[in-house]
Amino acid sequence: MCRDANYCLELGTDSSKWDQYCPLPLPNYFEKTLDIFIDSFDLAFLGRTSESLELLSNTRSDELRYWYVEHGQMSGWHHRVKGLKKEKPKKYTGDIDPNKRIAPYENAVYLRDGYRCRYCHIRVVDTRVLKLMEKLIGPANFKATGKGNQLRHGIALTFRATADHVKPLSFGGRTNMENLVTSCWNCNYGKLNALLDQMNIADPMEREINEELKWDGMLSNARIQRA
Repeated sequence: MCRDANYCLELGTDSSKWDQYCPLPLPNYFEKTLDIFIDSFDLAFLGRTSESLELLSNTRSDELRYWYVEHGQMSGWHHRVKGLKKEKPKKYTGDIDPNKRIAPYENAVYLRDGYRCRYCHIRVVDTRVLKLMEKLIGPANFKATGKGNQLRHGIALTFRATADHVKPLSFGGRTNMENLVTSCWNCNYGKLNALLDQMNIADPMEREINEELKWDGMLSNARIQRA
């Protein structure tokens, strides 16, 4: 397991081959599993629970969860930063933004970024949709929230939308539209509070947003209005 290893098997040890935009690129099958989840959700929304559950069983939840736990969330701070062995940045001694709440900015950030992770560019799902799925088919079949990664469904771990501070709060980053980007949990927790330079990752704010690839995080599927 990469959690206890000196390097990540998915990342490798040759830093010249590491992705320049995200801590660790996601496997190709991730997008396919999201497509299956969308179809499963649509069936659940129509009350066709048994059909929804049959499709949901094909989303490879255990594999998604394992990848997130052992690779995704360990990739940046745990493996990239340590692997590059760069000189540690000086301790930040300036003012720390007292405002840590991303909630007031989330809708605007997701709308701007088209519900795509600005690091790995995968589609992400609005948390309200994941919670609704749990309500529609029951937490025994789809756990979207709660403590403990092993309790949550793999979809809820890997595709949940969040807003990431590009420059960490601990290094003077601010909670505002200029320092927040849409992120999947893999990239968010992989990056943790590391600086982009510590991981050799380009500034996501400098990447052009492809307007044609934007989507709505499944809000239209759930008939949820943007706040």
